[in-house]
Amino acid sequence: MADDQRQQFLTIAASLVILIAVVFILRTLKGIFIPLVISIFITYLFAPVVEFLAKYKIPRIISLFIMLIIVGFIGVFFTRIIIGNIRDFIDYWPSLEKEIFIRIGNFLSQYAGLDTANLSNLIKSARIQEFLSNIFNISFSIIGQFLLTMLLLVFIYLSYHKYPKLIRKAFDEKRADRVFNVVNNINVQIIRYIFTKTLISAGTGIFTGVACSLLGIKFAVLWGLLAFLLNYIPYIGSLIAVILPIVLSFLQFPNTFIPYLTIGVLLAIQMVIGSFLDPEIMGNRFNLSPIVILISLFFWGYVWGMVGTFLAVPITAIIKIVIQNIPSLSPIAVLMSKKAD
Repeated sequence: MADDQRQQFLTIAASLVILIAVVFILRTLKGIFIPLVISIFITYLFAPVVEFLAKYKIPRIISLFIMLIIVGFIGVFFTRIIIGNIRDFIDYWPSLEKEIFIRIGNFLSQYAGLDTANLSNLIKSARIQEFLSNIFNISFSIIGQFLLTMLLLVFIYLSYHKYPKLIRKAFDEKRADRVFNVVNNINVQIIRYIFTKTLISAGTGIFTGVACSLLGIKFAVLWGLLAFLLNYIPYIGSLIAVILPIVLSFLQFPNTFIPYLTIGVLLAIQMVIGSFLDPEIMGNRFNLSPIVILISLFFWGYVWGMVGTFLAVPITAIIKIVIQNIPSLSPIAVLMSKKAD
């Protein structure tokens, strides 16, 4: 019995050491892993069209470049609109910032009895100025990761269609069939996730933008885009997206009912779509427990930052699919599920 307990202890200790090592490697080499994972997801997004064109003898690499050009033109069109809104927001920010400082100062003076004469200087600290000065360097980092992602994407498209033959050659028939079953399951789940999540996020962004426009809140397109992007982060993203337009509504329409109407409308949109419909559909789609989704958000957010929160759910779903096909780990997959099927 003592030997069994010692063996169990050693197994748990070894598992923890491996987990820590994996987290360390993922964090340290995130500059490589993030472009790789993003390029794989783009492959899933474009693969059906590329394979369809391949049936008509159109080379995959040419199909890929055609799709990237089309997406690029669409991206440029929307980027021009978005940049215009961001530029207007930057121009509007000084007056908005002044109003925010006044409101915060009045609140602290009235309810906390604090001297707020130097509040503006406190908020505009050296750390904030340093952060703003690093935007240029951050932009270069993003450009570098984008180029690496595109390079990896090209290599994946040039070689991924050869893997079935390699798997058949590497494994016996029974094991190869099991590998294909896992891969096909992952393919179906990820394609459904990308399509469904993008559709729901687009609906959230459109409703948010239209609501802000009808209520007369400035930069409605910007708030719609923010709602679209943050809806990819389950539970918390959709709620974060409404903070800025709600704050702006109080500053733009003081002493009116519009800010309270804004709170009601935007929270209704986010609660129905972002906090109920979206998690319900995604949870049923992947059969992932809400607790597992939240833990995955914190874990991948810690490992890869903001990008990790966007990729948390599909990565966790892939891990669940893989371990449920490993007999010794299948109980863990059951515990990760929202419902027992």
